[in-house]
Amino acid sequence: MKALNVQLRQEVYRNDAWKIIDWLEDDNVIMYLNEDQNVSSSIKQVINRVNLPILTHLFNQNGSFFIVSTAKDEPIGFLRLVPKISEAEMVIVIGNREKWGQGLGSSAIHQGLKHAFFEWRVDKVIAKICSENHRSIRAFKKVGFKCEKIFPKAIHYSITMDEFLKLK
Repeated sequence: MKALNVQLRQEVYRNDAWKIIDWLEDDNVIMYLNEDQNVSSSIKQVINRVNLPILTHLFNQNGSFFIVSTAKDEPIGFLRLVPKISEAEMVIVIGNREKWGQGLGSSAIHQGLKHAFFEWRVDKVIAKICSENHRSIRAFKKVGFKCEKIFPKAIHYSITMDEFLKLK
């Protein structure tokens, strides 16, 4: 897979948090997300309460949170890895709708897999995707994820470290 100029950065700055709020308040962006409806107002409260330039620690609770950015360090979305017993669950959002359809999500997923497999040393990464979210399904399949289980409203996709290594 050809890697596009996308990078994952773990530092979350105040400006990033404001962008995340904008994305989470855009109905087109959150249409298929399982996030709590009040997550953007929770982030606003934290920003107003905490007077720190870097908010990384607030976003990295229960896993690892990354800002997805272009080579010019322009934030375009976020990726979250949530640890499960011997696997990790991945959630990705490309919040900048102008960047949709350019393969940036697949590139970010690929970067996230490197972190999960080589830093966390998990055996498998899963993604639970709404069955109507065709754009996300395409992005995960492009990187090598395979359908594992089909539920009424969601499809579980997964990729193992061995499968990932064979793609290289």
